[in-house]
Amino acid sequence: MENIKLAIFDVAGTTAKDEGLVVKAFVSAAISQGVVCNSDRMNHMIRYVEETMGQRKMDVFLYLFENNQVVAEAAHNRFVTAYLELVASGELEEFEGITPFFKELRNDGIGIAITTGFPREILDLIIMNLNWNGLIDISVAASEVENGRPSPDMIFRSMELFSKSTGVAVSADEIVVIGDTVSDMESGVNAKARYVVGINSGTHPSDSLMAAGATQVIGRATQLLTLVH
Repeated sequence: MENIKLAIFDVAGTTAKDEGLVVKAFVSAAISQGVVCNSDRMNHMIRYVEETMGQRKMDVFLYLFENNQVVAEAAHNRFVTAYLELVASGELEEFEGITPFFKELRNDGIGIAITTGFPREILDLIIMNLNWNGLIDISVAASEVENGRPSPDMIFRSMELFSKSTGVAVSADEIVVIGDTVSDMESGVNAKARYVVGINSGTHPSDSLMAAGATQVIGRATQLLTLVH
């Protein structure tokens, strides 16, 4: 991977272990809006949440609650609270080797951005709890752009912020996008990223990632170093 200036990573399922935390927080949110646990409706909703991993969570709630803004916002607020509680209790961990991996990328002169379907308040707590401050250059939450994945808005925002902070212009041909979901791959393709790398350690299998436009699929994010070198 020559001439790469910026690596743009997803968080849950890519650089941090999800271990079912998104679904756990979602179930809490759905119950708060009267959805019965273990009901057919709940099971259908969970399947949709799993299928749409990586997408902006508010968009997911709007779909599941038939564009009822009030209900969707209430459910989303409960989701955020529940996920914050899980992160604060230490249930979210980075994948083994991510911290030294980030350090090595930066030593190689490659910038690091992380993007997520979570809102900013969750992303900030993740960064703090995983001690990623000082390791990453840029972070962008889905709540900070007009469109969530599969739109490339978060990728473009990452490039813009990185260029402003470093004074180094970055083109799509100089980035690699790394994620574990179909929407991650689609956003990378839509951004016309030079490389769109799938991680099959998360939500979606290799064949789904390749079908969504991955240029490569690897087992864990740290294997990106092999491609870089």
